[in-house]
Amino acid sequence: MAKKIVTLYVDDTSIRLLVTQGNQVRKWADMPLEPGLVKSAVVIKEAEVARKIKQLLKAEKVRANKVIVGLSGLHCLSRPLTFPQLPKTMLAEAVMREAKRVLPVPVEQLHISWQTVPVPEGKTQVYLIAIPRKTADAMVKTLHRARLKPYLMDLKPLALARVVKEATAIIVNIEPTELDIIIMADRVPHPIRTIPLPSKALSWQEKLPMIRDEIDRTIKFYNSNYKDKPLAQSTPMFISGELADKPEVARSLSDGLGYSVLPLSSPLECPEQLDPSHYMVNIGLALKELWSERKAEASVVNLNALPTTYQPKPVSWVKVIAVPIVIAVVAGIAPLLMVVQSGYANINSIRDQLDMTTQILIKKQSERQELRNGIVELEEKVAEAETARDNFTTALDSLDKQGSGVDHNLHIATTALPSTINLATINHTEDMLTISGTSPSEVEILQYAQTLDDSGLFTEVLIASMRKVECESTVDESTVDESTVDESMDFTLILRIRG
Repeated sequence: MAKKIVTLYVDDTSIRLLVTQGNQVRKWADMPLEPGLVKSAVVIKEAEVARKIKQLLKAEKVRANKVIVGLSGLHCLSRPLTFPQLPKTMLAEAVMREAKRVLPVPVEQLHISWQTVPVPEGKTQVYLIAIPRKTADAMVKTLHRARLKPYLMDLKPLALARVVKEATAIIVNIEPTELDIIIMADRVPHPIRTIPLPSKALSWQEKLPMIRDEIDRTIKFYNSNYKDKPLAQSTPMFISGELADKPEVARSLSDGLGYSVLPLSSPLECPEQLDPSHYMVNIGLALKELWSERKAEASVVNLNALPTTYQPKPVSWVKVIAVPIVIAVVAGIAPLLMVVQSGYANINSIRDQLDMTTQILIKKQSERQELRNGIVELEEKVAEAETARDNFTTALDSLDKQGSGVDHNLHIATTALPSTINLATINHTEDMLTISGTSPSEVEILQYAQTLDDSGLFTEVLIASMRKVECESTVDESTVDESTVDESMDFTLILRIRG
């Protein structure tokens, strides 16, 4: 009977479950997540997410204690590393030394996994991925809380790359909060990018120009680094995710980038009622276990990103063999022990000593358990402190970013001001800038509003009010014996700041 494979993918907005048996999808479901449970691919509230996972498994009647789990590629790093031909005993040290040199983040903050990939003779090539410790650790702890044991872990972009049969292709996956771009070249995914999309709700028409620009930038980056093997215009582009079922999206990407755009299809057999484009990451995770069956037509990268500290320990054959040997030895000496014990007259004293030793052992075990409980409490407090620190850092970053935006908006508003206009007030809120002042005429006001609109910083420039003001001014009595009347325009502009 074919093996049942259970896969889970958790991101900022949902949990996705898919169960396969052999080459067939048997069950699938997802559960939305409230904002704040998972943030930037990091599980923030482990207990609540674990409870959601257990609810989803129970609702779908899925009994499992082992799962394959996928992580977002956000903040994760990947690198193909090339070395001279090295002995296997030296390779691990060489990889870590090179990782320290090329990765922009200290390796102490990362879980690093790697595997060798085929390369021309005389060289050794390694595909390396690095996952932030807090991302992987929080996910594993969450699964343990849900009474699940992850035995394989993968990044979303690598799972998607495993679905494609073509040796060279462009893969684009569009989710509500993330965009994944993978370039497959000779069955090796590089580069891979996961780009956060604006948290503000946008239509797909508003997202499309940014998506197209990011794809174009990634292709140009690849071509500049591999000038001897640039992507041909005949290279297929596959799309999956929330926009995969919109023909107008494929047409727009094809017209704008010049590549043929196709929906990414599933190599597994799917029921008619399942839309595989929304579960393509889970399908790629299932293929991780089935990789050996289609090795000749899939990505050559199939490493286990689960940190070694969480991987099951291999069975020691020495210990397995030693058990029956010990049993046999004990069985052989048992009669001798009985003879020896029968010769001791103080057997009752020995039993008393044994009872006392047992009591001491029980007491020590109790003290050890109390110590373990104390350690668990301390670990939970440390985790809470780390979460508070991360939240505080995020808040500071947000304030810095808002301050920079305010300075830039005010600079543009004052730089574009004609010399004939006098400003009275400027009021800046999170998404709006209100300007009021006085102008000699409406011409200068219209010119000022047009200049602000042309700056591109504002989605809307609105003249909220504009009225004529008359004020008397008395001239020199020695020249003119009467008063004159000056006219000016009071105005108010409302500018909606681009998000």
